[in-house]
Amino acid sequence: MSDTLEVLYTSDLSEQQWSCCAWDYKTATSLMVYKGGGAVNARCFCFVGNSHIISANSAKPLFHVWPINSQEQISSVRFVAPGKANALAISPDGNYLVAGIQETLYIWQISSGRMLANLSKHYQAITCIKFTDDGSHFVSAGLDGGVLVWNLPQVICNGDHNQEPLYSFNDHGLSVTDVHIGSGGIRAYLYSVSLDRTCKIYDLSSGTLLLNIVFTESLSCVASNNLETSVHVGTTEGQIYEFYINSLPRTKEYHMTKENVNKYLGHKGTVSCLALSVDGETLVSGGEDAQVHLWHIPSKQLIRTLAHRGPISNVVLSLRKLSAFGPENTFLNMFTNNLKRMMDSADADESHTIDVLVEENDDDDEFDITHQITNRSFVAGPAALGSNTEEVETLRQEIKKLKNINRKLFSISTKNILNS
Repeated sequence: MSDTLEVLYTSDLSEQQWSCCAWDYKTATSLMVYKGGGAVNARCFCFVGNSHIISANSAKPLFHVWPINSQEQISSVRFVAPGKANALAISPDGNYLVAGIQETLYIWQISSGRMLANLSKHYQAITCIKFTDDGSHFVSAGLDGGVLVWNLPQVICNGDHNQEPLYSFNDHGLSVTDVHIGSGGIRAYLYSVSLDRTCKIYDLSSGTLLLNIVFTESLSCVASNNLETSVHVGTTEGQIYEFYINSLPRTKEYHMTKENVNKYLGHKGTVSCLALSVDGETLVSGGEDAQVHLWHIPSKQLIRTLAHRGPISNVVLSLRKLSAFGPENTFLNMFTNNLKRMMDSADADESHTIDVLVEENDDDDEFDITHQITNRSFVAGPAALGSNTEEVETLRQEIKKLKNINRKLFSISTKNILNS
């Protein structure tokens, strides 16, 4: 165990030095830098097993993969997504990749690159995706204020975009900015924070809201220690608050004030991400002020600051052996095929389904959408195919207009509420 240490991984949005970096945070020593992946989007940094790192580009519809011990990313296969990813998660066993692109969830099998499912149950862009520690379920949250819990095996087996989530939590009034899932699989607690100034705690086994904690500022990120006795939340005003679960009154809703909560002061601007060390002694916070702060939790003192070139998008702590960064190590490449941008026709009922490929330009993102037309009495002749293609194109344009109107209305109403 003497060779094992807790490594801090950070990324920012500057794209000037590297895409992400591994640190020995106790000595502020850089262990490895990962280059060529552009700026890494927030909530889009994950590990694939113990051997690889995957991230999503903040400006392009691309995923980037690096071996743990290499500065250069894998170039043998292409990781092109249907659009720019807002959120990314890898199952704990390293077999499945889930990405949130606008308001749709896409699920791939990593080894084959096959798209297994796409789910469209959010009404606004997805902001965060997290797996339970056993990999049986995952949670997605979005700008629409919804937090959806999905059963992974059920989603993969059905592959239906109309499939319903296991639970739908719609208690937040504004955008959900982050979620955290404790240990215990489906019996774990789920913590969600939002711009509506609340942190909500759910019981995943029963799908019930246990506690609603109201703060005086909008919340941007959340993390808890391994025992889940204390919870840390970051705010859009630069504060980090800590509260203890066991000390809260046994009420359904509790209002936190600046006097009855522990806080960490040091960031200027929004606190974008948080991470806690395994021993519960160190808190790592990243902010839009391009600073990564390391705090000593018992004393609430700032230990060290790691300066970056741009707003911090991700901070992640992970146990690693120092020897893993040695160039002599060779890891098995689990990425053998390009990621498919649509579901295989073999996954659908070929006798009743036609896949029509339509090019769509949505703001800055260009991606293909597969429209599946199901009609048991439909005969796929050339004339009929052309007629239905025109109908699909007309409907697609109408949907695009409605989505743009909905986004503008949501953005305006959110700004008015926050400014009032």
